[in-house]
Amino acid sequence: MTRLREALNGIADDAPLVDLADLAIAGHRRRRRIGTALAALATAVVLGVTTAVVTLPGQGANQPATPQRLDTVHDLPEGRVGPLSHAYRTSCEVDAERHLDCSAVEWRVVTAAGTTYRVPQALAQTTRMDTTPVAISRDGRLLAYYSRQAQAHVVRDLVTGAKTISAATVKEDRIGVGSMLVVSDDGRYLAFDPREGSKQPGSLIDTRTGRTVPINGKYEPVAIKGGVAELVRYIKTDLWLMPVAGGGRPVRFDGVFIMFSETAPDGRTVVAFGRDGAAPDTDDLARNRLTVLDARTGRILRKVTMRGMPKGGGQAMGAGPWLNGHEVTIAYGAKGDTSTYGVDVTTGKARLLSRYPGRHEGLTLPGFAQ
Repeated sequence: MTRLREALNGIADDAPLVDLADLAIAGHRRRRRIGTALAALATAVVLGVTTAVVTLPGQGANQPATPQRLDTVHDLPEGRVGPLSHAYRTSCEVDAERHLDCSAVEWRVVTAAGTTYRVPQALAQTTRMDTTPVAISRDGRLLAYYSRQAQAHVVRDLVTGAKTISAATVKEDRIGVGSMLVVSDDGRYLAFDPREGSKQPGSLIDTRTGRTVPINGKYEPVAIKGGVAELVRYIKTDLWLMPVAGGGRPVRFDGVFIMFSETAPDGRTVVAFGRDGAAPDTDDLARNRLTVLDARTGRILRKVTMRGMPKGGGQAMGAGPWLNGHEVTIAYGAKGDTSTYGVDVTTGKARLLSRYPGRHEGLTLPGFAQ
């Protein structure tokens, strides 16, 4: 998402959330940027001092905790750190003359134990001021980012301390507006989309060998697991489960869908949010309704209304990992906050997993494409 659209989204915080979805469709691309739909550049400069995650009682030790004050933030150390809860970008600053200074923007990560670290080695924006994404594996143990020094992507295993610098180099000038990054659970494969809304081909990168498989520029990566990259072309809508060695064939759905989940444990089910008509109030996002799809045939299996979401307005911001065979993770924005829910795709019942209060630029969650 361009910086202008980031600003517009935040300025429109009081406007109906379905209007933001219309902006996404008008761009003819699926919007998986969880944080940018909630963060405005103009307001984040005021709010970007602290970040917190509220952990619910009984969530367990592997769930996010409240991080320490950010005026004591240290650099991410080498070696073992522990799995991550999320990542986010710091905000630009405004001086006394109201000039915008983005030179100090950087990535930060928050561990599941609640410790916040700076990640200066992860490029946050290019020389052209395009934001550079990071990715977190579904279990939170792997962090993937672009290193300006290496001119390549790096994968850190924060549980073992291992670090892999991709054998495939990527010139910084390939990173454009809306660039995306997805990492596989074992860290071997990365899906890199250089520029949103263009036909520039992406790359499926084997970080160990440096071998790359081109990704059709009309498609965006959603996930990589089980030796298969999940790719989506929007508006049409097509889903392509492409083996990491290349090949496979896309499947066409009857309808327009956005914000796809990864494939379910059954290997064939995905969920997405549909567009039922031209008016915003016929949109599945407005109805808090998701669609369960057969990834092999393109058939619509059922539509399920999510139950248990915040009252008083809100909207799903993305679909992500499956928690088990019947629950999928949904990121949901309401009243300026982001939360994650486990939603049962048979009943629609939602249970709150974690809260991320306030605005977070570039909020990146484990297993969500960013």
